[in-house]
Amino acid sequence: MLKRCLSQRRWIVFLALVLVCLAVVGPRVYVWRQTTVARQTLATGRPEVAIPILTRTAAFAPDNSEVHYLLAVAERRSGHLDRVSSPLRRAAKLGWSKDDIERQSLLAIAQNGDVDATDARLKTIMIGGVSDEAAEEIYEALAIGYLKTYRLKEAWECLSSWSSWQPQAIFPKIWRADICHRINNRAGEESEHRAILAIDPKHCETRRRLADVLKDTNRIEEARQEYERCLRTCVATPEVLIGLAECHRRLAQVQSAVPLLKQALDQNLSAAQRASVLSELGQIAADEGRFHEAIGKLDEATRLAPYQSPIWYSLSQAYARTGDEVRSRELLEQSERIRNLSLRVEEITQQLLKTPNNADLRYEAGKIMMDLGLKKEGAGWLQTVIQIQPDHRLALEALAAYVAESPATSPDIPREN
Repeated sequence: MLKRCLSQRRWIVFLALVLVCLAVVGPRVYVWRQTTVARQTLATGRPEVAIPILTRTAAFAPDNSEVHYLLAVAERRSGHLDRVSSPLRRAAKLGWSKDDIERQSLLAIAQNGDVDATDARLKTIMIGGVSDEAAEEIYEALAIGYLKTYRLKEAWECLSSWSSWQPQAIFPKIWRADICHRINNRAGEESEHRAILAIDPKHCETRRRLADVLKDTNRIEEARQEYERCLRTCVATPEVLIGLAECHRRLAQVQSAVPLLKQALDQNLSAAQRASVLSELGQIAADEGRFHEAIGKLDEATRLAPYQSPIWYSLSQAYARTGDEVRSRELLEQSERIRNLSLRVEEITQQLLKTPNNADLRYEAGKIMMDLGLKKEGAGWLQTVIQIQPDHRLALEALAAYVAESPATSPDIPREN
């Protein structure tokens, strides 16, 4: 009886010790696990996934400097530059490395497009020696800053240096593909996509973009195969469904196209994506002789995406098939006008490779984008004008008008004295 009591007492003491250990060590293990997962998602280029993890962990462990620091990094890399300073200040107050804090502050400035203000200091930091992780962050922020301000030549040079240092790195190739897309270099874009897939065949977004290039260069059967590979291995995103549907339509496989478009309509689509679906359905209706139905769908598509020249052209053709030549001609002229404006932006982008500080060219591009209805993109161009020439009157007036129209989403702009 005595032995049994002693044994039970030992177990009680043991369980009490276990509970004490869990109470003391458990929270630390939880924080360690969460920060480890967050670091892994950051390392694989998914900062938006790390944000909710770190936000929850910061609420659980408000005095952990590492958690606040990583949250600042995740916000910056996700492009939420207005959310960086608070967790970064908190990390600094809790004693996180001053060098890391300074570097993240500089990277946020560079990433926002003010590369020149940080370039010298960041180069000094690089020369002084940093970890591979820090070096990647610097390359990334500089490249984003250059891209944001349409300094494509400098962005290309930065990304090429990064790629030479780390030939197996995917991110510099992704952004080089983006540059090729911006300057309408489809061969270069395809080459970058294929290089990425050679490293990571399961990179879904790149495979989808490769399919887009193949479709846009009229290699429809090849594009169809790539889209179908996306469907087999990845999530059925609207872009994949719409792209594959277009391939089926152009291959005269309408019976395969329509279900894909209906599946896309069941998803949460942006205005541009919904316009693409309606455009495809409208063209199918026109091909089958249902011209008034086609006109209805295509007309709605032009309201959703008025900057898409091909939709206006399809609408023009549908009216022509009904015998309304006057309306068809009006819409064809609109299509050509939009196409010419879009080509002018491409031409300006090419010219800026040689003269990146030409504020007037940048203003022209911004104004064209505004006129096409791409307000946010136009404001981005105009912001680069006043970074180069702060007193550019026309750019300031255009940005002020943009702010007046949509103050909730407008950028901060300097005011004229």
